Amino acid sequence: MNDRDWVRLVDQLKNGDCTPLVGPGAVGNGRPAGSELSEAWARTVEYPFADRADLPRVMQYADVTDSRPGSVRRQVAGAVRASPTPDFAVPTEPHALLARLPLPVYLTTNPDGFMGQALRQAGKRPRRTVCHWYRNASAGGDHDPAEAFPNPEEPVVFHLHGTVEDPGSLVLTEDDHLDFVMNLAMDRGADDQQIIPTYILPALTTRPLLFLGYSLHDWTFRLLFRGLLHTVAAVQPRRHASIQLALPAAGAPREERRRAEEYVAEYFGRWNVAVFWGSTADFCAKLADHLGWS
Repeated sequence: MNDRDWVRLVDQLKNGDCTPLVGPGAVGNGRPAGSELSEAWARTVEYPFADRADLPRVMQYADVTDSRPGSVRRQVAGAVRASPTPDFAVPTEPHALLARLPLPVYLTTNPDGFMGQALRQAGKRPRRTVCHWYRNASAGGDHDPAEAFPNPEEPVVFHLHGTVEDPGSLVLTEDDHLDFVMNLAMDRGADDQQIIPTYILPALTTRPLLFLGYSLHDWTFRLLFRGLLHTVAAVQPRRHASIQLALPAAGAPREERRRAEEYVAEYFGRWNVAVFWGSTADFCAKLADHLGWS
């Protein structure tokens, strides 16, 4: 991200003209990273294939081989509920940082309630709702009509990949991710939006997205990124979004690092996405500095 990107992002955030999308990298305090969690589950279920770091595939195997319907989802929900709560008193903690901004809608693929907790601690009255990707489209119209007008003081936290309160809503397996993207594409052509309610759509179609806590190599992110930007957000292509990416390995040859960075910049540049090279923590620290909060 260059100086112009930072100026634009800060202006959008201060004016409430941006929609954050919070991913697993925004959660710390002891919760394992995606690859570590995948390896742990692979050991538990004795996953027999080589791609043990691919969490959706490992969860697919766990779900198929478990004879108890819904057991894996309940176990995952329980593990998330047992996770330590982030320290929202730290100004650069991702949820706390976002909660201070005058934003009407927060999107998340995390099943925890941390975004809502941070907003309440910031003195706001968040309203939580869940994407109905996993239900029959005819049953998807039960979103609370009272949430039709989200605003910075009563923002909506929209869980795209489910919540721990409803384990059946979790997007865990490879099939879940594919079903989510397919239903998202089908939903766009429907006369009545079911999966993403109409009061959420402007947050996706008219405002830039801030991807926070995602990895380029994360299977979940790749499907989500293409699904959202290609099927939903494509109706408004003039947008700006930001993502944090880990730098190429420090020991890599300079030419290899240069080519890797050029490739990533060109790929995301096609979608008008500005790339921040560094961790989510680094990004939040720099964003706080640009906001004048450090």
